[in-house]
Amino acid sequence: MSNGSTENDVTGEMAAPEDEALDQLDPIEDAWLQQEPEAVEKLARERIAKNDADAQSHAWLGLSLCITNKMSAGQTELKRAFDLIRGAEEKTSDEEEKHMLVWELHGIANRLVDTLAENPTMGLPAAKFVIEGLKLEHAPSLRLMSEDVAVREGDPVKAAGLLKRALAVDATDPESHYLAARLFARLGKKPNVLSHLQKALDNAAGTIAVRTLARFEPDFDGFRKDSEFTTLIDLFPTDAALRPLYVALDAGDFAKAVELAPAAEKTTANKLDVLYPYREAVELLLDSPDADEKKMMPLLERLQADIEKLEDADQESAVYARFCGDA
Repeated sequence: MSNGSTENDVTGEMAAPEDEALDQLDPIEDAWLQQEPEAVEKLARERIAKNDADAQSHAWLGLSLCITNKMSAGQTELKRAFDLIRGAEEKTSDEEEKHMLVWELHGIANRLVDTLAENPTMGLPAAKFVIEGLKLEHAPSLRLMSEDVAVREGDPVKAAGLLKRALAVDATDPESHYLAARLFARLGKKPNVLSHLQKALDNAAGTIAVRTLARFEPDFDGFRKDSEFTTLIDLFPTDAALRPLYVALDAGDFAKAVELAPAAEKTTANKLDVLYPYREAVELLLDSPDADEKKMMPLLERLQADIEKLEDADQESAVYARFCGDA
């Protein structure tokens, strides 16, 4: 069509006119992000009234009903959405389209489980519904079920079986690998612990602070004196000038960190390795009631200016990222 939009009967997606911004947010998704389930429900019902084969609208309706405690009606709508999407998947011979439709199923499941996961009375039933009701092998749902089995039933072997299914869906999922490491730690299987921890670290950038979590996880208490384990979860740089600085910052000795930073700044090749913890220590000192603002503020401004200059030159600090749990 030359002027307007074309509607996909299955997904309900609209082709945006060329002169519109491609990243314009759909009102129904905007309402979801604004945590307005009643608005989501209203928009979804309006769209379904116009096109009952609109899978996405059935999905939005199901999601909005589930999070407002209308689980039975919500699950019915979600099943309808999945049936429509799977029907489209069966009809197409285009592998890329098949992939996109499967991705769509996982996207719906992600929204449901992510939204309800923190609610102890709703998260687990939602995960079981995805696996058993929607018949979808979904890594976050299997993870949630595995945690429940490990804690409630005290069965690490059964829990590990669920995680194996989760990793079959997504072999790079750091949370599944981290949970697997915990389960194998309970079983005393060191090679499996180290292997899964390493895989969690390899895939965890920006998603889960593996080293930070592992330092305080009781499941790993039996490995605290194991040199391979402690090396793997060590947050601190091995450099002799940097390590005391980071140890002091981690221990909350911010004055000591500020004292150590200038000498480290002179000898360290990557200045950001020093400037980031230096700035953090100064900021935290400034938060204290007896902070010497007259002395500390000029220092903070200098550090900020130096950091911005290096960041503008696209420099990064893998050392600080590791300490923060982002790498």
